[in-house]
Amino acid sequence: MKTKISVVIPAYNVAGYIEHCLDSILAQTFEDYQIIVVDDGSTDNTPRIIDEYAKKDQRIQVVHKKNAGVSVARNTGVELAQGEYILFFDGDDFVEPYCMEELYQIAKEKEVDTVIYGYHRYENNKIKETTLPIFKEGMYQREAILKELAIRFIGVSEQGVNEWLSGGENGLYVENPALWRAMVSTNIIKENHLQFDKNLKVGEDTIFITNYLSYAQKCYVHHKCYYYLVTRETSTIYVYEQDPVAKLTGKQKLMDARSALTQEIKNRCNFDLSKYWSGTVVMSAIELSFLFSKKNKQYGFFERYRLFRSYLQDERVAEVVRNFYVGSAGGIKRIPFGFLKMKMYFILYLCTGILNLIHYEFSR
Repeated sequence: MKTKISVVIPAYNVAGYIEHCLDSILAQTFEDYQIIVVDDGSTDNTPRIIDEYAKKDQRIQVVHKKNAGVSVARNTGVELAQGEYILFFDGDDFVEPYCMEELYQIAKEKEVDTVIYGYHRYENNKIKETTLPIFKEGMYQREAILKELAIRFIGVSEQGVNEWLSGGENGLYVENPALWRAMVSTNIIKENHLQFDKNLKVGEDTIFITNYLSYAQKCYVHHKCYYYLVTRETSTIYVYEQDPVAKLTGKQKLMDARSALTQEIKNRCNFDLSKYWSGTVVMSAIELSFLFSKKNKQYGFFERYRLFRSYLQDERVAEVVRNFYVGSAGGIKRIPFGFLKMKMYFILYLCTGILNLIHYEFSR
């Protein structure tokens, strides 16, 4: 490897943020790195800004591509990465100045291929929330990585849903799978031909990090925050959350990817991940009922119901719901699960519609 760390940054219309992002990297107390910025067909001033930065610092490499999505942009960055490790940052976020120095030091001292760390959610120029990894700080090796770490990134389990129904705080918790909160091994990615799924508009991080961790040998979980996730209403994920049809499509494609990855890991590692994301499938059905039963100018009442029902008619969803066990705890929270089990989909749809009318906000 020609350098110690490669920073891969997909950039799409982040003209108001990319300078802060790059400045925070260039201000590092660590110098042996390269920055690969992949312009994903931006239509604002992003291309001009990153080209100017590249002229000022030879460690910055810029690639301009036709818009093809974040997965293709990251895959392009990986191809060009020359560092021992890769950090995947987003162009609208920023990091602490000692981020690279401390992460690289941990990786070398602990002799690990992966370091997972915490992050701050940043909104209106201040920290809104601080999140440390849910895992205990320390070393995890081969089998423990898969059975203790990866399972918390892939989704919510049946057990987790029942813990939530029983009043547990972390039953529905899923560790944020975003790649910007982990430093990963370039060799593991390239030797195993790991790529971000270009067919996924959302959830590509979930699949990638779970797959990556199934190959990792030694991982260190560090309870310190280095990354600032900037929340903005124009972000791709924010727009996605407001569009029920996009969310339905996204969930269906992500289920395809989860199913394929689960089978691949089962064949390779003799470990079945399916039960660790079955709760996600069921909770998504309830979430989609709330989304589609809400009034929408573009789609009528029955058209929205048809779209909602299409998720439940998927054979994999039907099988998960049929085999899903819901305990006796939960009181009124158990009612939607009962409607699903009894295939009373229209009743569920009507009930969530009424709750929408009284401005009830569904949240996990």
